[in-house]
Amino acid sequence: MEAANSLRLMSCTNVQISGLKLINSPMMHISVGKSANVDIRGITISSPGDSPNTDGIHIQQSQHVMVTDSVIGTGDDCVSMSDGAVDVSVNNVACGPGHGISIGSLGIAGTVATASDIYVSNCNLSQTTNGGGSGFARNISFVNINMNEVRNPIIIDQYYCPHSSCASKTTAVQVSDVKYLSVTGTSTSSVAIALNCSQTVPCTGITMDNVNLWSANQGQQVQSNCIDAKGSVKDKVSPAVPCLTQ
Repeated sequence: MEAANSLRLMSCTNVQISGLKLINSPMMHISVGKSANVDIRGITISSPGDSPNTDGIHIQQSQHVMVTDSVIGTGDDCVSMSDGAVDVSVNNVACGPGHGISIGSLGIAGTVATASDIYVSNCNLSQTTNGGGSGFARNISFVNINMNEVRNPIIIDQYYCPHSSCASKTTAVQVSDVKYLSVTGTSTSSVAIALNCSQTVPCTGITMDNVNLWSANQGQQVQSNCIDAKGSVKDKVSPAVPCLTQ
């Protein structure tokens, strides 16, 4: 049986949530579904880093959502956006522990899934892990992001499998027009930038500008990994990403 969410908004319009502190939710702390014009600000969320499925704020099938000036530490995504998330802004959020700020779980079980117009800016991620089907994820920006000991600072993974065994995929959600601008910090893994895109539906329009990632482990180097990703580099990007043109 699915555990309870601490606060769930369903089919709501013109909502403001502010100044709340949520601790140790059985599942998601705040869930937003089929809603519009939602303003979430000044929230503190806390649960252990090893607590499963305890997303801080989950947004699905909702439009015009703002998450600002909040501190979130969980065992899952600090902020997660999935199918139907459109025009979402995440600004000035401190995230950690947790899985990061993520757009994911699109196209599960072959469904058509979409997410677009997502803007993440001025966020700090500390000791986090990350930042099938068809449809699209497009027009997504990560701007002025600071990483501190993050396992996968920049990752697009169309082969993501949360279980021990997953079926082989022949389709994927189309990922396009994703920007990483002024992203800096440390990686605990050797692969700081991973663009793992589908051979069937490659990623396009990936843009990186002023990206500087280095190892959290003194004396070690970091690298990038590319599979079927296309895009461009505007200014300095380290580690270098060979699949993106200068």
